[in-house]
Amino acid sequence: MATMITSECINCGACEPECPNNAISQGEELYVIDPLLCTECVGFHDHEACAAVCPVDCCVPDPNNVETEAALIARARTLHQDVDFAENFESRFRKGAEMPTGPAPAPKKVEPPKPAPTPTITAAPPSPPPQAAQPEVGAEVEEPCPVFLQLPDLDSWEIPVRCFKCEGTYTGRPRHFMIGNVLWCPHCHKSMVVKDDLNFQIRTALKDFYDQWERELVEFQTRREKELTDFKQRREKDLQDFVTRQQRDLKSIKNLLQRISESYDAPGRPDKKRSLLGWG
Repeated sequence: MATMITSECINCGACEPECPNNAISQGEELYVIDPLLCTECVGFHDHEACAAVCPVDCCVPDPNNVETEAALIARARTLHQDVDFAENFESRFRKGAEMPTGPAPAPKKVEPPKPAPTPTITAAPPSPPPQAAQPEVGAEVEEPCPVFLQLPDLDSWEIPVRCFKCEGTYTGRPRHFMIGNVLWCPHCHKSMVVKDDLNFQIRTALKDFYDQWERELVEFQTRREKELTDFKQRREKDLQDFVTRQQRDLKSIKNLLQRISESYDAPGRPDKKRSLLGWG
């Protein structure tokens, strides 16, 4: 299935340069993917490159545009006629299978055109059954490990001090601002005694900042986990709804074929016995 970008897109643009088919472009409100160019990176990677770099996990398979691996690699070969895709090409359908190591396929040197030979038609591999084609729920949602800024040790802060005599500035650590401690200006050697109000303001400012930092970090992580859980639930529901619709359509076509077969008036078919008092 072609990949789509959901409304959670933050327009960061990280996905656009990763697409090997130039299928991603800036839309009116957010980035969009052209389904006629998207190959889900089949032939280049064993994953979808846009989904791998998306910071908000909004590059997801489109449940309304399901395509087989054979169709995707055929499109890739059409879009990249100068690329040699071997039979063991990389594909998200084969993710986890043993594959030979090596870089992604590179463009071949373009040779001068030759007389067109008789085209060789290569039969596409049979499509997998519907059950095998269904992706595992949540298998493609990989939450990247977030990297948060770490606050330095509380006593490592350099607190600026302005000398009231020479107007020079110097720094001190929080432990130097204990009540009654004497600070010496390195420029004019004038001393300054730390009073309780200075100690209180410095200690309160640092404590409030550290408490707010930790509180906002916990709130962010909680909100992110909830959004990820909601997103997985929506994907699971979409998948189940799609499978249910497929099963309904499959049953419908079977019933239609049966009605056609039963209603066919084949030559030599005996007429139904009619009642003696029946009309027609």
